[in-house]
Amino acid sequence: MKATRLEKVTCLLFGGAVFLMALLFLLLPEKKFSAFEKRYLSTAPELSAEELFSGRMAEDMESYMADQLPGRDFWVGLNAYWELFTGRQNGKEIVLGTSGRLYERPVRWDAQTVEENLTAIRDFADAIGRTPDLMLVPSAGYVLRGDLPSLREAYTDGDMIAAIYAMAGEKANCFDLLPLFEAAEDPGALYYATDHHWTSLGAYTAAAAWLQSKGRAITPAGDYSVTREDGFTGTTYARSALWLHPGESIELWDSGKDFSVELSEQEGVHEGQFFRERLAEPDKYTVFLDGNHSLVRIENRTPGASGKLLVIRDSFANCLGGFLAEGYETVVLADLRYYKYPLSELVEAEGFDDVLIVYSLGNFLSDANLLWLE
Repeated sequence: MKATRLEKVTCLLFGGAVFLMALLFLLLPEKKFSAFEKRYLSTAPELSAEELFSGRMAEDMESYMADQLPGRDFWVGLNAYWELFTGRQNGKEIVLGTSGRLYERPVRWDAQTVEENLTAIRDFADAIGRTPDLMLVPSAGYVLRGDLPSLREAYTDGDMIAAIYAMAGEKANCFDLLPLFEAAEDPGALYYATDHHWTSLGAYTAAAAWLQSKGRAITPAGDYSVTREDGFTGTTYARSALWLHPGESIELWDSGKDFSVELSEQEGVHEGQFFRERLAEPDKYTVFLDGNHSLVRIENRTPGASGKLLVIRDSFANCLGGFLAEGYETVVLADLRYYKYPLSELVEAEGFDDVLIVYSLGNFLSDANLLWLE
C-alpha cells in the first residue's frame, strides 16, 4: 500500500523534529542552573568502568539528557499547563488554589518517623537535663484549606500535630501555633502564595507569641521598618512549572536593633541579619540568614540584651531566627541536615537558657536527621 501524501509529510516532520532536537542537543551550551526551577541541572557524567558496570552511568545519562533537553523550560511548562487544563493538576505534588495560590499537597502520616523523632527528642532531653520546647508549623494548605475545596478534607495537620504533641509527653514543652494562625485577621498573609514558607508576618506572629511565653520582649509589629522586594517566586512556583504565574513581594522587617551573624562555613562576621545581595539571585529567600547552614550564630548587640537560645530547626527558622534574636543576646541555629556533632555537648559548652525545636510539620514527618540529636 502506497503511503499517502499526508503520511509522508507527517513522517518528514517527525524525522525533522527528531533530527533538529538532536542537533540542538549537541550544539547548544550545557546549562548549569535553572532559574525557573531554582536548582542546579545535571551535567555530563564521566565515563568510567565502575560507573558503566554499576548501572549508574545509564541513570546519570538519563538525568543529564532530561535536564539538558533543548527548550526544557518550555516543554516542562507546556506539560504543566496541559495537566491544569485537563483537570489533572490535583494529582501533582503542587496544587493550585481557587485564589491562584500554589500549595504543597497534604502531608502523610509516617508513624515510624514520628516515633523515631520523638524518641530522639526524649533522649536529647535526658542528655541535657532539661525539657526543650517543640514548635511544629502547619502547612499553608491546612491553614488556608478553604482555598482548596477538592482537597479540604485531606489536610489533617491539626489532628497530626495534636497527636505528636500528645505522644511527646513531658519530654517537650509543646507550643501550639494552630489557634494563633487560625484566629489571624488575614491567615493568607502568614504564608507566601508561591512558596511553602511562612512570610515575615507569619514568622513574626510565631516568634512574638513564643517569646511572650518565655517572658521575653519583641518589637511591636507596627514599629518595624518594612522594605519590599517585588518579583519573588519560591519553591512551590519552581516545582509547579506554572511559569506564567505572577510573582509576589518578599518583606524585610527591620527593628533597628544591632545584629551580627556568623555562619559556620564562612569566616568573618556579617553586619545585620539580612543578606541583601541575595535579592539579586533566583532564590531570594536566602536573604534571611543566607539560607541553610549547619550553625548560624546571631548576636544581639543592643544594650540590655541577655540570655542564650539554641534553635534546632529547618528552613522555616531562616526568617524566624532574626525575630527570636530580639529576645536574646545570642541565638544559635543548628540544622541537623548539616550539623553532625552531639548537640548535648554544644548545650553544655554554651550554657543555653532555652532550647527550641522548630520544624514544619512536613519536615518532621519525613526528615530522619533528628536522629542526630545526642
